Amino acid sequence: MKKEECIAMVFAGGKGAGLGALTNCLAKPALFFGGGHRIIDFALNNCRRSGWDIVGVLTRYSSRGLASYVEDKWDLSRRGEGAFMPFMLCPKKSEEDYLGTVDAVYRNIEFIESFSPKYVCVLPGDHICKMDYAKMLDAHKRNEADVTVAAVPALFSGTCRYGNVKTDEKGTIFGFGEDPMENGLVSMGAYIFNWDALRKYLTAEGGCGKSPKDLGKDILPAMLYDGNILYAYWFDGCWRDVETVEALWKSNMDLLHDPSEFVVEEKGGQIFTSFCSQLSYFFAGKTGTIDRSILSGLHVILGKVEHSVLSDSIVVESGAEVVDSVLMPNVYVGQNAKIYKTVVGPNAKIMNDVEIGMENGIADFVSDRFCTNGVSLVAPGVYIAECTKLRKNSYIEKNLFADDFKFHATHLDHSHRKTVPSILLKTAI
Repeated sequence: MKKEECIAMVFAGGKGAGLGALTNCLAKPALFFGGGHRIIDFALNNCRRSGWDIVGVLTRYSSRGLASYVEDKWDLSRRGEGAFMPFMLCPKKSEEDYLGTVDAVYRNIEFIESFSPKYVCVLPGDHICKMDYAKMLDAHKRNEADVTVAAVPALFSGTCRYGNVKTDEKGTIFGFGEDPMENGLVSMGAYIFNWDALRKYLTAEGGCGKSPKDLGKDILPAMLYDGNILYAYWFDGCWRDVETVEALWKSNMDLLHDPSEFVVEEKGGQIFTSFCSQLSYFFAGKTGTIDRSILSGLHVILGKVEHSVLSDSIVVESGAEVVDSVLMPNVYVGQNAKIYKTVVGPNAKIMNDVEIGMENGIADFVSDRFCTNGVSLVAPGVYIAECTKLRKNSYIEKNLFADDFKFHATHLDHSHRKTVPSILLKTAI
């Protein structure tokens, strides 16, 4: 096996509990973002543009959707794009899922050592950022560190899931804590280890090994206590950890305001997946309007789409309004429906005259656990019957008023059928 100076291990096993039903069937890193991307695309693209060919993707056995996506969309060597090769490292069917980051890396020691790396970079697969990890590795070498921890200013982090990093003026880490405002830096959960140093802690007798321990919360403090050299790498770019429905919604809205934060035109810098290699949309008729929005794939837009992000195969019927919203693939929006400030999961059907995200309406589904600050969520595959009015902060996990429902074909004009691809007619039906 070819020797690699540094390989990446992307931990993509997060449940994403704060995202509710969106992650019932899809792992958080497999969720759609920005129309044509998946969240894991950011970590994989960062590795690719950093020049790291070998990437191990650590995910749950049950995350088949993520595995098939990565294998189909990111095996670039089959398309003549170079040697970049992600490996899906899922537990075997007879084994239990990874207990945490420590267990995941420990159970793949043989894979890591097959490439004889000097450094191993462990990354989260559920963060949204554009980052050159090669620069972080250069800093790691200059500092002669045993571990380098990527960190962002607490003011811009939007989260304290990984706790704070306490450093001196040179960036040397002397402690960790729970309150990010103590030091102003928050860990991003991305680390570069000297492999020999990390392996020692994973394999030590009576040590971590196969355990639910976490690299950031357990291994790093232990290494610091034992006298290892830890440095913080200050990342000054845009970073999002989409832990909640509101955070996912806001990150998509931020992309509308400044797409250059994530997608740039410089060679090798754009977020790449074959899914969004061709962007297009269809206006079936003269009534459809699109304003300040991102669309990816093929669509029938007969109503209004404003300041929203749409993934592939969306139908918006005449008189309907989709505003400040995120629609994942294969969503149908019926005539005169009003969708405001809502995240809609894949394969949802929202029928005629439905209103979501209103000041008034049914309050039974308002959820402060999953939906905050006016953002509503429609779970994947949900059917919402005609004339249903739902207040903002609603969390719709199951079909509404549709116990005996039979979904009838939507009657598009014959002229529409001539211009709309058959895949979209299936969406409408």
